[in-house]
Amino acid sequence: MRVVVPLDENRGWDSKISDEFGHAPYFALVDGDSLTIVEGPKVITGRGPRWAELYTKLKPDVVITKEIGKPAYAAFRQKGVTVYYADAKTLREAVEKWKRGELREFPEELAHEPHHEH
Repeated sequence: MRVVVPLDENRGWDSKISDEFGHAPYFALVDGDSLTIVEGPKVITGRGPRWAELYTKLKPDVVITKEIGKPAYAAFRQKGVTVYYADAKTLREAVEKWKRGELREFPEELAHEPHHEH
């Protein structure tokens, strides 16, 4: 399972989870016990919908996030990606809770209208 989590910092497993999804400075890709952290601008370059770039480049099966826009939420769900609410402060805590089945799926009603940059 490939798990993607937006991060505010690059401190490995102790990284703080970002309050933003599409504008996160970093993204963690957890694949089994392997952790890769990539810079947000290298994943999301602005060449189309943010969710589409992230999906194409990181190929997640699971997304763990504190917030997400309605278009991204709907698109991930349509592609079979399960979105979970990140009820955790750090990447380690979120992934451990997910592995133990302690995270709830992200409530659709919490998905918000997308932020538009001008």
